[in-house]
Amino acid sequence: MIAKIGTTAVSNASRVLSPVLSLFTLLAKKDASDSELDNAILKASLKDLIDTLPKGIDTKVGESGIKLSGGQKQRLAIARALLRNSPIIIFDESTSSLNNFAQEEIKHSIDSLKGKSTIVIVAHRLSTIRNVDKIFFLENGKIEDIGTFDELFENNVKFKNMFFAENIE
Repeated sequence: MIAKIGTTAVSNASRVLSPVLSLFTLLAKKDASDSELDNAILKASLKDLIDTLPKGIDTKVGESGIKLSGGQKQRLAIARALLRNSPIIIFDESTSSLNNFAQEEIKHSIDSLKGKSTIVIVAHRLSTIRNVDKIFFLENGKIEDIGTFDELFENNVKFKNMFFAENIE
């Protein structure tokens, strides 16, 4: 059913299904132009990595992407999602393995999709969801509150405590 409505999911456990970056990325959209591929790579903060690889996008990264870090695999999965240009994209803890700088770049890419795709973000890091239109605050699997970031910060003590805990560490 997911494939019929054009949904793409990016999780924190992204797998690399091809030993070559370009082949894996193009699995998302076989007829992608070089420009589309370059744009997805740029928006997913992969350009610096690819520029350092001996064969660039055609570098072999090993079976299941063994030569890539968890964050690099996540960025690769994000590039695939951007390349696919699905009407619905689910980011399930997709920035959990990224450092703060890479996460900030990815947030900008996600923000640029506003109005182009429906974005669902599952996150524990509140900084990841700062600019979303609506937050569903869950506790024990149940929706406890709904609102914008600012509304929840003002009106939900648990949300505010999570924010302070995250920003103190």
